[in-house]
Amino acid sequence: MAALLLLLAIILLIAFGIRAILQENRSLALLNWLNLLLIPVLLVAAALWLTNSWRRTQLDIARIRDERAMIEGYFDRLTDLLLNKNLRQANPDDEAARAARAHTLTTLRNLAPEDRGQVVRFLYESALLDAAEPIVDLQAADLSGMTLSQVQMPAVNLRNVHLAGAQLGGVVMPSSDLRETNLGDADLAKADLSESYLRGAHLRGATLAEANLRGAILTKAVFVEANLRGADLSDANLSGADLSRADLTGANLKGAKLNNAIFAEALLEDTDVSLANLNRSNLSGVVGNRANFSGANLAGTQLVGAKLNGAVLGGAILSEADLTDAEMREANLNLANLRGAILTQAILAGANLRDAIMGRVSLSGADLSGSDLSRANLSIANLSRANLNRANLEEAGLSGADLRAAQLRGAILRGAILRGAILGDADLSRADLTKANLRWANLNNANLTGADLTEVDLTDAEVSPQTLAKARSVSKVDRPDTSHFESAPAVIAPGQSGPLPASRTPSYQRPSDQPDGKPKRSLEEKSNK
Repeated sequence: MAALLLLLAIILLIAFGIRAILQENRSLALLNWLNLLLIPVLLVAAALWLTNSWRRTQLDIARIRDERAMIEGYFDRLTDLLLNKNLRQANPDDEAARAARAHTLTTLRNLAPEDRGQVVRFLYESALLDAAEPIVDLQAADLSGMTLSQVQMPAVNLRNVHLAGAQLGGVVMPSSDLRETNLGDADLAKADLSESYLRGAHLRGATLAEANLRGAILTKAVFVEANLRGADLSDANLSGADLSRADLTGANLKGAKLNNAIFAEALLEDTDVSLANLNRSNLSGVVGNRANFSGANLAGTQLVGAKLNGAVLGGAILSEADLTDAEMREANLNLANLRGAILTQAILAGANLRDAIMGRVSLSGADLSGSDLSRANLSIANLSRANLNRANLEEAGLSGADLRAAQLRGAILRGAILRGAILGDADLSRADLTKANLRWANLNNANLTGADLTEVDLTDAEVSPQTLAKARSVSKVDRPDTSHFESAPAVIAPGQSGPLPASRTPSYQRPSDQPDGKPKRSLEEKSNK
């Protein structure tokens, strides 16, 4: 009340001052009034601040005293149930267990977040929170903001508990039951949750840097925007988990089950995902530079726009995967299975695809410049408009491949099999096609300027003499001349009945062996003459 009267007096004083200023209309009067008002305003402000600070301090002291009394009363009540009601041997539906649960939930609601950890530790140390069969069930309990850092509580049951914002850094809770628990924004850095059950747990924005989750069950868990840098998730089950925009830099996911998991726009740089099962998972927009996917199952996986520069995918299964617009510069895909995969407009410059299985793969418009595709199986692959300049395709299988308008300048195709391949409008200038098999290949309008066609098999290939004339070397080309045939021999259709047609004399002339066109005489004729 006194503070209110003082404030009213100050307001009246200000009002009179303003009136005087208006009457005198001089700046000197305004300065004097401001000087006069400054000291009392400061004194009032200081008095109000001190009063509020003193009240807050008294309230905090009272709250701490009340909470301490509440915790002591709770401990006394639970101790009585343990000693006199044999609470440890009770079933969850017994009266003693239900009374303990009700008393626990009521106490937790009235405690400050930093004090709730004392209740949990008391219950655990009293053997009332066993992971398999807890006597006091804490489901739906509010433990948000709880502090339990560096505490050892293996095999604890905190199922369906609200632990948002909890401080659990370094906590040791292996083999614990945390199903459907809300751990959003919680601090679990360096925590040990190995082999724990976290199905459906909510860990959005949680910090799990260097946490141990080895062998944990995390099916359908939510890790959106979580920090999992350096975390150990080896052999963990993350089927159907959502790790969108999560940071898994340097994490260990070796042998993990990740089928149908969502990694959209997640960070996987330097991450070990070797031997993991990522079947039908979503890794669109993921940044996985230098990640190790060797031996991983990525069949049917969405990798649209993924950045996997320098990644290791040796022996990985990528069949039917969608890698449209993916960046895989200098990636190692040795022995990888990419059958039926989509790599349209993908960047694979300098990549290692040696011995890869790439049948029916779509690489339309892809950049494979300088890549190693030696001995790769690219049968019936779509490589139209692809950039294969300086690529190594030695002994590669390209039967039936579509290479229309492909860029193959300076490419190495020694011993490559291109039977029935479509190379129309392709640029093969300065390419090395030594001993390549181009039977039935289509080379219409192809650019063979400076190409090496030594010992190339061009049987029944569609190529004009003008195109071949531009090649650097066309020695020993197996391309028989059929111009001397007047007509093709009769062919009997399959299943045709009736007698065989009568033989007829061939209508073509035997080629002359002499320059003057006369038939060559036998040795016997020469001797008789």
